[in-house]
Amino acid sequence: MCSRYNIGKNVRRWLARYGWNQSLSVGDVRPQDCAPVLSARGKNLLVVPMRWGMKNPKTGALVINAREETAAAKPMFSASLANRRCILPAERFYEWDAEKQKVTFQPPAGGLLYLCGLYRMDEDVPHFVILTEPANATMQPVHDRMPAMVREEDIDAWLLDANRTKDLLESEVPLERIQAFEEFSLFS
Repeated sequence: MCSRYNIGKNVRRWLARYGWNQSLSVGDVRPQDCAPVLSARGKNLLVVPMRWGMKNPKTGALVINAREETAAAKPMFSASLANRRCILPAERFYEWDAEKQKVTFQPPAGGLLYLCGLYRMDEDVPHFVILTEPANATMQPVHDRMPAMVREEDIDAWLLDANRTKDLLESEVPLERIQAFEEFSLFS
């Protein structure tokens, strides 16, 4: 679930509001890639480059997602959910359907998606995972899980107010599904 999302020029402009002035290569972000992530230090919001994926301390396997329903109870994620939440700005994310066709999900009116994440330090480098939740009606035909998201106006609360995380995750963010189909002609 959620193993690729896209950052583009609109993400770059949005990050500039938070003082991000480093070069940013636009395109798809994959597990183990480094990406700009919005996080909080005290009451200040800042963008930090982080690597996607945390090593499971028991197995050493790379974990890229965390279920929001169980994150608080899992030792790997509980401290991060309480103290180290982050936002991954994206223009779209992707999932593959049962026929292995790539399906794109994006905001219906353009703009950005604000994916909810958790982070921690691994080997002195910040690493993040994306929180996932049960799929909404738009996502269900493709996959049973999707990234947890907040609306732009709820970003500060997600990052700064641990008491509101559960309520914020219950609000639904509208999505549009785009699936490319190849057209075939009987008459060539």
